[in-house]
Amino acid sequence: MPLPQGVPTLRAKGTGNETRRDNVFCSEDFLDFFVSCNAYPTRTPGKSDHYAIIMEIDLTPPVRKTEERWNWRATDWVEFRKMMAEEFEGLGEVNGYASAADVDEGLAALDAAIWRCVEKHVPRSKISSHSKPWWTPELSESKKRKEKLARRSYRQRDVPDSPVHEEFRRARNDF
Repeated sequence: MPLPQGVPTLRAKGTGNETRRDNVFCSEDFLDFFVSCNAYPTRTPGKSDHYAIIMEIDLTPPVRKTEERWNWRATDWVEFRKMMAEEFEGLGEVNGYASAADVDEGLAALDAAIWRCVEKHVPRSKISSHSKPWWTPELSESKKRKEKLARRSYRQRDVPDSPVHEEFRRARNDF
């Protein structure tokens, strides 16, 4: 409970005794966000016999880390495939494995070859938790075009037969 045990929250009008009639409840997960929680008899509102309970809660959002990922969309696949073919030529015969240790060595060599290609031809991008993975440069361009046509259409609002209205409608539907 956020309000410490034994803190009185009410002074009885007749007897003047202090009791704990009011409690402050919260889930256990939220308890860590309380900086302070206390009852203040000096801040009692009006003629109330209940003390003011003042809570200070830290609602600062946690800082989210940006994550670096492979940007597979921006990969030059022609160059990637070319390098993969060169790397695979240097691996040797696939049928030449006589033991499990040979298979493990071949697999490690294959894995290393793939990673060399990835590190050379696949760019990295920083992704924050607020970024939208489905947003592409083409969408940015389409949005910019739509907004430009919207401004032109608005300027031509007094001319209902202007072709810019139809052009804007198509751009809006395409976006």
